Amino acid sequence: MSKIFRKSFEVRWDDVDLNGHLRSTRYSEYASTARLSFLTEAGWDIRALQKEGLAAVLLREEVDYLREVFLAERVSVSCQVVGLSTDSARWRIQHSVSRENGDEAAVVRSLGAWIDVRARKISAPPPGLRAALEAARSDDCEVIGTRS
Repeated sequence: MSKIFRKSFEVRWDDVDLNGHLRSTRYSEYASTARLSFLTEAGWDIRALQKEGLAAVLLREEVDYLREVFLAERVSVSCQVVGLSTDSARWRIQHSVSRENGDEAAVVRSLGAWIDVRARKISAPPPGLRAALEAARSDDCEVIGTRS
C-alpha cells in the first residue's frame, strides 16, 4: 500500500459562501495546493520542474460534494495517484477532503498531464518525477490511455 499524502487547511472567512459553507471553487483550490505540496515534498517544486522544462496541465476536474464544511473548521486533503499512463505522462489524482471528525466532505478527481514547455506537447516526466508518482499510486491504480 502506498503512502497517502495529506495537507491540512483551516477554513477562513474568505473561503465561505453566503450560506456559510466552504465555497465550491475552494475545494478545487485546496486540491491543487495539496498536489503542489505533494510534488514539493517529493523534491519537485516549481524550480525543479522549470529546470526540466516541464509544467503540469489540468485536463479535467470533477468534484463530488458529500458533506458541509463551515468557517473555522479544519480539513485534510489527501493526494493519491489512481491512474497513470504507461509512460507517466498522464495522471489521475484523487483527493479526499475530510473534516476533523473523519467524515469525507468531498472527493476531487483531477486528470492532468506533463507538458514539455518548449515543444508544447504532452511529455513523459524524468525518472525521479516518475518515481514520485509511482510511490503515490493507490493499490487499485489504473493504467490510463491518451484520452482518459
